[in-house]
Amino acid sequence: MKKPGKYGFALFSLLLWSIAIGHASAQREFLMGGFDPKEWKVGHQAEGRNQIVVEFVLPNEKIDNWTELLTMQVFRKPRTVEAIEDLVVKMHQDISKRCPGMVWNVINRQFASETEEAGIVYEWATKDCPPDADQHEIARVVYGRFNIFRLAYVAKTSALAPEKRERWINELSKSRIVRQ
Repeated sequence: MKKPGKYGFALFSLLLWSIAIGHASAQREFLMGGFDPKEWKVGHQAEGRNQIVVEFVLPNEKIDNWTELLTMQVFRKPRTVEAIEDLVVKMHQDISKRCPGMVWNVINRQFASETEEAGIVYEWATKDCPPDADQHEIARVVYGRFNIFRLAYVAKTSALAPEKRERWINELSKSRIVRQ
């Protein structure tokens, strides 16, 4: 019998989370794509009543000593939602307070579609902000009908190489909400 892959385990966890939050329709909404699962392994995962997070590391790294990290988060969408730009700013308030030199940039905004109410691709970078390592993150946040999804790539560097930055903008932009 074939063992489920590490990525399959993460998707299974997301399915379990959908059931655990008690919102039947949330079970039918998933974020697919955005990265190649063969390039990563699950480094950490946690879940609560209203969210789940799965962090992926490179195959030869561990969660407590990574150079590149991919994070998938799913939040149960509240009845009243704030503007997506406001949510993204709140997600990063702590690091922006600790690192006042943090650079922030909205790369693009996605308009409503059949499965997505709103989406945004953005980046932030920090440099010389001990005890944190220099970091550059590219992320996509999407409002679905029932959930809020966040998929983010971060590297411990003050600036991603232009080709790597472009690759991750393209990869994350390809992720889509799928309903069953």
